[in-house]
Amino acid sequence: MKKVTAPAMTVLSKVVRTTLEDLMKNIEDFPKEIVQEAVNAGLHPSGPQYWIYKWETCVTLEEFELKICLPVATFGNTFSSDKFKLEKLEEYQHVKKTHLGSWESLKDSYEALTEEMKAKNIVPGQTCRELYINCDFDKPENNITEIQFQIN
Repeated sequence: MKKVTAPAMTVLSKVVRTTLEDLMKNIEDFPKEIVQEAVNAGLHPSGPQYWIYKWETCVTLEEFELKICLPVATFGNTFSSDKFKLEKLEEYQHVKKTHLGSWESLKDSYEALTEEMKAKNIVPGQTCRELYINCDFDKPENNITEIQFQIN
């Protein structure tokens, strides 16, 4: 298991408070809208969406903060929105695992990664990220999702 540092990046973002049970209801159409907002503002989407999960208690059944992010290149354009924020994500030290296939089995990849971390005595930070490298809603077996656990 290799520790990696992802560089800082400029993103459009939206933060919501939710639980895993209410996740889909609380994110509304933000994943679609963030791309449209970027394009309308003359920004160039420059990578896959990042969903950053932050738990205060590390109890996954409790409410948490979810930040939906889209990396963008601004080309010097300004940005103003009531719904989304233009911000810089700091570099991110993490370990990762690539999940191939349906999100229904994403839990299995999370469990494999956390077991690997335990075996190597790696303590996770308060956040984890999911990068949606390929989203195939017609054939979920083609999905590619990278899971990143923050490390200190």
